[in-house]
Amino acid sequence: SVAANYYQLGRIYQDWGNYEQAITHYHQSRELYEQLEQQKDVASRWYNLADCYKVWGKYEQAIEYQQQCLTIRQKLDKQSLVAVSYYQLGRIYQELGKYEDAITYYQQSCELNEQLEKQQNVANQLSWLGSCYQAWGKYEEAITHYQKSFKLYEKLELKQHVASQWQLLASCYRKWGKYEQAIEFELKDLIICQQLDNESRTALAYYQLGRIYQDWGKYEQAIAYHQQSHQLYGQLDLKQNVANQWYWLGNCYQQWSKYQQAVEHQQQCLTIRQQLEDQSLVAVSYYQLGRIYQDWCKYEQAIAHYQQSSQLYEQLDLQQNLAHNWLRLADCYREWSKYEQAVEFGIKGLEIRDKLDNQASIANAYFRLGRIYQDWGKDEQAITSYQQSLQLYEQLDLQQNVAQQCTWSGVCYREWGKYEQAVKCELKYLEIFQQLDDQQNIADAYYGLGRIYQEWDKYEEAIAHYQKSRQLYEQLDLQQNVANQWSWIAESYRDAGDYTKAIEYYQQSCHLHQQLSQDESTAQRLTSIGKSQCLLAKNTPDRSAALDLLNQAEENIRQAIRLDTAGEYKQNLAYDYTTLGLLWSERLRLFEETGRQGDGEMGRMGILHNVSLTSADDLSLEDQIAQFEGCYHTGFTYFTELGQIINRAEEALDMARAYLEIPVIENRDKAEAIAQESLQIFQEYNRYKLVDGAREVLGKCAG
Repeated sequence: SVAANYYQLGRIYQDWGNYEQAITHYHQSRELYEQLEQQKDVASRWYNLADCYKVWGKYEQAIEYQQQCLTIRQKLDKQSLVAVSYYQLGRIYQELGKYEDAITYYQQSCELNEQLEKQQNVANQLSWLGSCYQAWGKYEEAITHYQKSFKLYEKLELKQHVASQWQLLASCYRKWGKYEQAIEFELKDLIICQQLDNESRTALAYYQLGRIYQDWGKYEQAIAYHQQSHQLYGQLDLKQNVANQWYWLGNCYQQWSKYQQAVEHQQQCLTIRQQLEDQSLVAVSYYQLGRIYQDWCKYEQAIAHYQQSSQLYEQLDLQQNLAHNWLRLADCYREWSKYEQAVEFGIKGLEIRDKLDNQASIANAYFRLGRIYQDWGKDEQAITSYQQSLQLYEQLDLQQNVAQQCTWSGVCYREWGKYEQAVKCELKYLEIFQQLDDQQNIADAYYGLGRIYQEWDKYEEAIAHYQKSRQLYEQLDLQQNVANQWSWIAESYRDAGDYTKAIEYYQQSCHLHQQLSQDESTAQRLTSIGKSQCLLAKNTPDRSAALDLLNQAEENIRQAIRLDTAGEYKQNLAYDYTTLGLLWSERLRLFEETGRQGDGEMGRMGILHNVSLTSADDLSLEDQIAQFEGCYHTGFTYFTELGQIINRAEEALDMARAYLEIPVIENRDKAEAIAQESLQIFQEYNRYKLVDGAREVLGKCAG
């Protein structure tokens, strides 16, 4: 019939992502069925319209049309179809983040199917209840419902559905950070899929194993499974799935900080999606390329790709995706220290989310604005935005998100120098995750407390909390996090002036990152070791031992530079060169102390014959000064390119101290000018602890 043909055209347009045309054809089909007084088909068209609006992210219309469908089906007393409408309303409310409403409808569908003795449908609804609780962050309830569903499918001898429940349980445990259990359940899924000779589901199981290992930070195993999935989809000629696996391989390399490989794999994904003419997924690929370039600190390329993605979403009228892109652009501008543009895009994203009335997404937008204001040094506005986000999450009973807002408020108070408030916020974060039995986030909370105590100059408390965090990460076999905690322990010892212990812990961190093939982090640790060796040399009375430390430091820093140059890790390179500048300043300190034979130029000329300085052996005093200044300025250039004004100013203070303390380069005017510029930046961005450091240098200049 003509009405059926209109419906079929609507389905085609919907699958194509052309939602306006789909809706037009569904309405034409519905109107014809109304003229024919075929109410069952009228209800089905309301159902299709609701589904189309749901996929389009227009949830108010989706709810309105599904209610129309439900009303007709109730009048017709079609109880099995009433149950389907309840289920669909549950799906819409779940996507809208209104989990209580979603659960109510899923339960109504489940109860009706029980009355109708449709056991497979009951199992389906139990599984969707599990999915809803999982999205809500209520993992124990989710697992309970997945297990009920699993037992029912097992009783019905529906092996493929049993396998699917193993997969859902694995996914839930992955989200919960319980990776060993996740692997255990996903392997059960894999075995059943292989027994059933279901190759596409086997490929999906390999992908799921890849996701678990990826979240676990075990990138080599993750890539091996993603590649197995990719190869199997290729054999099956499932091009969309092949593209998806290129996407996940790119994502895995991105998390591993191997950005060139990430770009290459994501480009492969983009090429296939362009061939398939799936514009919404093409937009996703552009977005993901933006994410990679952003993590790589290549902000212009990141923004270009986000803009390409946004243009496609605008053409497709995918407002939810567009809002997400605006907020990602805001994040990118924030990291680039372009705060006015960041706020502009953050507000654009918030405005769209306000119109869509997705409260969880609105809360997230307020959080993103808070991050911008915090980095901008506008602490009061940041706290206000975090509070707005927190209140919405509390109303939605999203406890994980509530906790996240607490920790970010804590970070803001820490940077503001309000340490007591920071501790209160972090303890609230800890309390929530203890109630949720989320061990990874408990470890994160101990780390957060360590950061606060470290900046509060309470180093013993800081180290104690970092150790608690490290021990938990050890138990969870989260080796990257373990390595990071060794580094934070080292930094606390360095701040406390115990450079020997700092070097020891940095080395432990470095060795672990090397074992994990994490070049970016390895390079960071090598530079930190080098800096600690420079500071130890400064405090070592034995000049020969001090020179040996500086030689070791140079070897470590240059090794870091090689890694960072190969990986194009620009932020690392900035610190590499400023640390190399610090090293040259310490050589100049020893140069002066060892070689001075009285005042004046003759004393300086005799120095070279009395000091052995490895790469400095054949350099004149003027050349060594040029190395000192050149290395710092190279580092500053990188910081400027990355928009990292505060980091540049903080590193510049070390240069000012060198001009102040080391006689052969003493220049109080330069020291004062640098310290004054740094002070203004720290004051502008409300970095109170750094303000104190700049004032201390200025005080010495005046003295």
